Amino acid sequence: MRIPGSGPLPLSGSLPPPVTDVSSLCPCNLLEGRCDVNCCCDLDCAGDFKLFTQCSVEKLVADPQLCNQDTARYSLTTTADGSAKVQSSVTQEVNPDVFCIQKANYEAGLSFAPPEVPTEGNFNALFQRFAGFFFSDPTSDSEFSSANEDLQNETGYTFAEVMQTQEATGERGFFRLPAPSGSSQCSDANPAAFLQDQTTRCTRSFVLERDCEVMPSLNLQTYTSFEILSEKTENSTLVGVDLTSIVLQSLEGTRSVQDPMDESQSGPALLGTGPGAVCNNVVLQVSYLVMYDETGAVVGAAASAVLGAVDESLLPIQQEFTIMFRQQENATVGELPSSGNPGYVVGLPLVAGRRTAEYPFSGDRNGGLTLLQNPRAEQSCLGVAGLRAPVRFGVNTISGCTLRLEEVTNCSLVSELILGVLQGTDSPQFVASFGNSPPHAIMDWVPIKNITTETTAGAESCSIPLSLDVEVTWTKYGSLVNPQAQIVSVSEVIKTNTSSLTSLSGGSDVLFISTSVTFTDVSAAAQPGYRAMPTIDAKLPYDFFFPFV
Repeated sequence: MRIPGSGPLPLSGSLPPPVTDVSSLCPCNLLEGRCDVNCCCDLDCAGDFKLFTQCSVEKLVADPQLCNQDTARYSLTTTADGSAKVQSSVTQEVNPDVFCIQKANYEAGLSFAPPEVPTEGNFNALFQRFAGFFFSDPTSDSEFSSANEDLQNETGYTFAEVMQTQEATGERGFFRLPAPSGSSQCSDANPAAFLQDQTTRCTRSFVLERDCEVMPSLNLQTYTSFEILSEKTENSTLVGVDLTSIVLQSLEGTRSVQDPMDESQSGPALLGTGPGAVCNNVVLQVSYLVMYDETGAVVGAAASAVLGAVDESLLPIQQEFTIMFRQQENATVGELPSSGNPGYVVGLPLVAGRRTAEYPFSGDRNGGLTLLQNPRAEQSCLGVAGLRAPVRFGVNTISGCTLRLEEVTNCSLVSELILGVLQGTDSPQFVASFGNSPPHAIMDWVPIKNITTETTAGAESCSIPLSLDVEVTWTKYGSLVNPQAQIVSVSEVIKTNTSSLTSLSGGSDVLFISTSVTFTDVSAAAQPGYRAMPTIDAKLPYDFFFPFV
């Protein structure tokens, strides 16, 4: 092996002589330019040797690991006048050790080289020398550089990168998520980082009559009219932001759903003047859901908003902005993403789908059996429309929201609205019994049982669903050494209450709605199996009792 920084090794039979002269070694020479007492090898003591009483170092060996050791010996003799005299000699001795070095030809290995201190003059050279990998050949550095170039040439976004956008006017910018900066006031220059889910809340101050219809940060179009560049390249496709939900909030806090297709009525509008002026359709909350693929390219974006009515008593307002990222599944027809092989793995979503003409199927694993996303306690049910979390195997979950009722409310309308919030849109009908159940194996899919409490109330009573409880029973399947989780049954229990709307809300105008999921292990106690106990099947020879019988 060649040692970096050294010359080529000499050929066999022509090793160089030792590089260290033992006569130049003097470990007892500690004082520079002055004589060390009784140090017989110190050249500064040439005139003081006659005063020495002994030699502190009598024998010096250049390298004790060598087979042939150059040894320097020092001793004192007495002259005729009674003064001391140093006698020195260099001889070659044989090392009696079995393991020794015949020759040492690497000069750098016999002493410690003085470190090179970085200065302004040699800093760049040292940086080029030590900035790479130490244990690599010259070709690996070029390969590493090419790998970095390939990484930089990736077209998709990477973690924490700023997503580029394009306005309707053609102006390029970046995805902005207003956030407090230094104080509670909103700063519109805060960039949204790719793959970083975040929620920001800030305060927006404005003059009601002057800024209601002209301030961009109050208008929903500001947060939905731009397009996202799917990749970092200049010619990448543009992905628009789809508005999926609009919720209107009154001055009293009650909320109602508006058709998101009717964007003409979503702009801020000033009603009245003076102390009683009201600004309608002011942006209070905006939630983004960004879909991306495995290459880091943005493939879709959706937004939901809460628009409220604001008067002078509500100023300044608080705005809330949320962004979440979800990877798009690449499952094709006839394929389902796996949540285990074969049994379910704790923490992975349940594989669910609807029955079609050929097989149950769901192209998005996170879009199968879902519950309300665990919101804050004061979160409105209308504000979380579309924000749902997948049911994950073995994870018991409870979440909920609040629904503010008006004084006069249609019972059937409220019941239908709450049921849609509990179950979500396009709820599945089947759940795969195993984590890798194929869609065409009908017997591997468990139907979801819907259980609703029946009511026999009078004409003035109202049956309102208050909670959705998903009960999943599972068992251990297979050997004792490696049991696999198998789902046995899934039930959706919708609990209703039969009374007036006033009694449901406890005398107030707020109704609490909840969703939960519970996993129950119904496995029987494992019993090891044994074969039947062996029996003795022996027969005596026919003449065993001869000659007695």
